[in-house]
Amino acid sequence: MRILQLCHKPPFPPSDGGSIAMNQITRGLLDRGISVKVMAIAPSGSESTLGKVTRNYIKETGFEFFPVNTRVRPVSAFFNLFSGKSYNITRFYCSKLATRLAELLKQESFDIIQLEGLYLTPYIHVIRQHTGAPLLFRSHNIEHFIWERMAASARNPLKRLYLKILTARLRKYEMRTVHQVDGLIAISPVDMRFFEKNGFSHPAVTIPVGIGSDMAAFEETVPEANTIFHLGSMDWRPNQDGISWFIEKVWPIIKQRNPEIRFVLAGKNIPEQFYNYHGGNIIVAGEVPDAAKFMQEHALMVVPLRSGGGMRVKIVEGMAAGKAIVSTSIGAEGIDCTHGENILLADTPMEMAESVLYCFSNPAFIKTLGKSARVFALENHLIEPIIEKLTGFYSTFLEN
Repeated sequence: MRILQLCHKPPFPPSDGGSIAMNQITRGLLDRGISVKVMAIAPSGSESTLGKVTRNYIKETGFEFFPVNTRVRPVSAFFNLFSGKSYNITRFYCSKLATRLAELLKQESFDIIQLEGLYLTPYIHVIRQHTGAPLLFRSHNIEHFIWERMAASARNPLKRLYLKILTARLRKYEMRTVHQVDGLIAISPVDMRFFEKNGFSHPAVTIPVGIGSDMAAFEETVPEANTIFHLGSMDWRPNQDGISWFIEKVWPIIKQRNPEIRFVLAGKNIPEQFYNYHGGNIIVAGEVPDAAKFMQEHALMVVPLRSGGGMRVKIVEGMAAGKAIVSTSIGAEGIDCTHGENILLADTPMEMAESVLYCFSNPAFIKTLGKSARVFALENHLIEPIIEKLTGFYSTFLEN
């Protein structure tokens, strides 16, 4: 079996949720002796990531990447309003990738072509022109949900109006385009139900985020006392919005009632404005070299997302690492976890603050919650059975 995996960002090294989710599939397939060719868009901000791609990865996957300037440009954004097209999608189109893709498909054959996310769908027409291979769409998120939620939370009326326009166009594009593929791989049951409700009738399967043997075999350590943390890619707008909300609305309540607690923010591409919060009991750590080690060093994980979709990889990894986690309902969306049993869910500033404070006033509960989270992750998210389910789905297309 030979797979062509088209990615919306470099999947290696796996340093954020999206790259981890894509690399898990690549690695899992390679480990089963399946050939995988990886091609990726390299959006703005991924330059440092590309410098860390290893020769071995390039050799194993034939990795190719195509830089694309995806930064929002005010003039382009303004004139796009009159085009009727989705600005979210057009920013990711790369003519060089389209040309190279056509060239590759003329030269080589693949059994399955997998699009990792909506931003690869503009290349469907190129793929259809040059191959009859089954085309599968892996949905990492319901993309327009993210923008819809951001529009709802925008304070500025003009920004809210603009985001609503973007959302409407993105939804129209997403709903039309998904029906052009041969099969759907949804990352969560929530996403699957949405597509089915909206008439998707081709073969489909739910393939969640997995955890590898490295996470499954971790050694428990004693974390630093009175520390809460957030770990995630900070060039993702929902993370930026969520952390701003947490620091401005939730943190003052926590700080007033327990001045000993410290908040550590870590992740790649943290915007400059977040460093203004650094000082006192807020520590902006930036990108950390070892995410698993970082999680073990701190006591409680917070995921204050107010927009987003799909499945939060960092929650699954945090659970596998035995961390007690406080998240919004949106943050934990798509994960079949249970409030009070293996996670705490809190959607208002007071609810989240009180959940954090309760954990630190009950150390035994933090340990119990973390152990239950780990059991849940090992029972539901080990990568080996996930890859077996995926390859079984592939086989249904090859048998026809």
